[in-house]
Amino acid sequence: MGLLAYLNDPAVFLVALLLAGLGLMAHNLAQAWLADRYGDSGPRRYGFLTLDLRVHLEPLGLLLLLLLGFGWPRPVPYRLFGSREARVALMGPLGFLLAAFLYGLLARLLPYPFAEGAFVAQNLMLLHAAIYLFPVPPLDGARVVYALGGREARLFMDRLAAYGPLGFIVIFLVLSYTGVTGAVVQGLAGLLGYLYRAMGL
Repeated sequence: MGLLAYLNDPAVFLVALLLAGLGLMAHNLAQAWLADRYGDSGPRRYGFLTLDLRVHLEPLGLLLLLLLGFGWPRPVPYRLFGSREARVALMGPLGFLLAAFLYGLLARLLPYPFAEGAFVAQNLMLLHAAIYLFPVPPLDGARVVYALGGREARLFMDRLAAYGPLGFIVIFLVLSYTGVTGAVVQGLAGLLGYLYRAMGL
């Protein structure tokens, strides 16, 4: 289920791990860029507009990326409200989707083991883009609900958040095994496939 499944091919494993880590950083850079454009000084002050992996990557998130195929970066510090907060939150899944698009290009243009590793990383980024859209704390979809939803919606998010990381992992597994996540991933993959065909690839 996670990246450890590719340990039998160390070259592919290392390429996929490197690209997946960069994909987590792409999520943060996309959010930090837009928050900075909106005048929030937090991302720049804490280094989230840099390419320093130590700023963006979080050890537990990397460990679960290895074990489950799903991880997370350090959260980007920003304080915005309303539609601006929602737009910044949605830049995270968009960052994953952009990484998936680029990795798909690499998988079509590069030889082994880079092509195989890029294909694995592309699938992981599509999974992340899909999951981060769900309105479950602490995901970006939940930040959109907090930004745009009414009082009842925010209270419901608070109740979900009270279960902490364990509650999130349970919801993640339920969504995965019921096929909900897979359906969203397939939709995003279809969108990228359309773009590749339009490019003649």
